[in-house]
Amino acid sequence: MNSHIHKYKFESKTSNGHNHRLIGHTEGIIGINMFHIHSFYGISSYCGHTHYYSGLSGLPIKTENGHIHKIEGVLELNNLHGHKFCSSTFEEISYLFDGISYEAFV
Repeated sequence: MNSHIHKYKFESKTSNGHNHRLIGHTEGIIGINMFHIHSFYGISSYCGHTHYYSGLSGLPIKTENGHIHKIEGVLELNNLHGHKFCSSTFEEISYLFDGISYEAFV
Protein backbone atom coordinates (compact mmCIF):
# COMPACT_ATOMS: atom_id res chain seq x y z
CA MET A 1 0.00 0.00 0.00
CA ASN A 2 1.31 3.43 -0.91
CA SER A 3 1.78 6.02 1.78
CA HIS A 4 -1.28 8.24 1.89
CA ILE A 5 -3.24 10.69 4.04
CA HIS A 6 -6.91 11.27 4.81
CA LYS A 7 -8.75 14.54 5.30
CA TYR A 8 -11.35 14.99 8.03
CA LYS A 9 -13.95 17.61 8.92
CA PHE A 10 -16.55 17.25 11.69
CA GLU A 11 -17.80 18.85 14.90
CA SER A 12 -17.13 17.84 18.50
CA LYS A 13 -19.84 17.01 20.99
CA THR A 14 -21.44 20.01 22.71
CA SER A 15 -20.04 21.02 26.09
CA ASN A 16 -20.43 24.27 28.02
CA GLY A 17 -23.09 25.38 25.50
CA HIS A 18 -20.99 25.11 22.33
CA ASN A 19 -19.02 22.76 20.12
CA HIS A 20 -15.85 22.97 18.03
CA ARG A 21 -15.11 22.14 14.41
CA LEU A 22 -12.13 19.87 13.73
CA ILE A 23 -10.61 20.19 10.26
CA GLY A 24 -7.34 18.70 9.06
CA HIS A 25 -5.58 15.70 7.64
CA THR A 26 -3.86 12.64 9.02
CA GLU A 27 -0.16 11.96 8.79
CA GLY A 28 1.36 9.12 6.70
CA ILE A 29 0.72 5.48 7.53
CA ILE A 30 2.03 3.56 10.54
CA GLY A 31 1.99 -0.17 9.70
CA ILE A 32 1.44 -2.04 6.45
CA ASN A 33 -1.42 -2.80 4.08
CA MET A 34 -4.75 -3.30 5.87
CA PHE A 35 -3.01 -3.21 9.27
CA HIS A 36 -2.14 0.46 9.33
CA ILE A 37 -3.21 3.51 11.31
CA HIS A 38 -2.59 7.25 11.09
CA SER A 39 -1.71 9.91 13.63
CA PHE A 40 -3.63 13.18 13.68
CA TYR A 41 -3.42 16.44 15.62
CA GLY A 42 -4.68 19.98 15.51
CA ILE A 43 -6.06 23.07 17.23
CA SER A 44 -9.69 24.20 17.40
CA SER A 45 -10.71 27.71 18.51
CA TYR A 46 -14.12 29.14 19.41
CA CYS A 47 -15.23 32.28 21.28
CA GLY A 48 -11.77 33.23 22.52
CA HIS A 49 -10.53 29.85 23.74
CA THR A 50 -8.53 27.06 22.14
CA HIS A 51 -8.46 23.28 22.49
CA TYR A 52 -5.61 21.10 21.24
CA TYR A 53 -6.17 17.51 20.15
CA SER A 54 -4.14 14.54 18.96
CA GLY A 55 -4.50 10.79 18.60
CA LEU A 56 -4.24 7.67 16.50
CA SER A 57 -6.89 6.47 14.07
CA GLY A 58 -8.49 3.06 14.07
CA LEU A 59 -7.65 0.37 11.51
CA PRO A 60 -8.95 0.82 7.93
CA ILE A 61 -12.64 0.28 7.18
CA LYS A 62 -13.14 -0.82 3.56
CA THR A 63 -15.34 1.42 1.38
CA GLU A 64 -16.41 1.37 -2.26
CA ASN A 65 -13.51 3.56 -3.41
CA GLY A 66 -10.86 2.69 -0.81
CA HIS A 67 -11.07 2.98 2.96
CA ILE A 68 -11.71 5.30 5.91
CA HIS A 69 -10.53 5.35 9.53
CA LYS A 70 -12.46 6.02 12.73
CA ILE A 71 -11.02 8.86 14.80
CA GLU A 72 -12.13 9.70 18.31
CA GLY A 73 -10.86 11.33 21.47
CA VAL A 74 -11.24 14.35 23.72
CA LEU A 75 -10.24 17.94 23.07
CA GLU A 76 -7.70 19.08 25.67
CA LEU A 77 -9.27 20.64 28.76
CA ASN A 78 -9.37 24.45 28.57
CA ASN A 79 -11.62 27.18 29.99
CA LEU A 80 -12.84 24.61 32.57
CA HIS A 81 -14.29 22.20 30.01
CA GLY A 82 -13.40 19.67 27.30
CA HIS A 83 -15.20 18.15 24.33
CA LYS A 84 -15.45 14.55 23.13
CA PHE A 85 -15.27 13.81 19.42
CA CYS A 86 -16.01 10.71 17.37
CA SER A 87 -16.15 10.56 13.58
CA SER A 88 -14.23 9.14 10.65
CA THR A 89 -11.88 10.35 7.96
CA PHE A 90 -12.81 10.77 4.34
CA GLU A 91 -11.58 8.12 1.89
CA GLU A 92 -7.89 8.29 1.09
CA ILE A 93 -7.32 10.87 -1.61
CA SER A 94 -3.71 11.97 -1.29
CA TYR A 95 -0.69 9.82 -1.93
CA LEU A 96 2.83 10.70 -0.84
CA PHE A 97 5.75 10.13 -3.21
CA ASP A 98 9.20 11.47 -2.33
CA GLY A 99 7.64 13.82 0.23
CA ILE A 100 5.28 15.38 -2.37
CA SER A 101 1.50 15.02 -1.98
CA TYR A 102 -0.56 14.10 -5.07
CA GLU A 103 -4.35 14.11 -5.14
CA ALA A 104 -6.31 11.14 -6.44
CA PHE A 105 -9.67 11.80 -8.09
CA VAL A 106 -12.47 9.39 -7.16
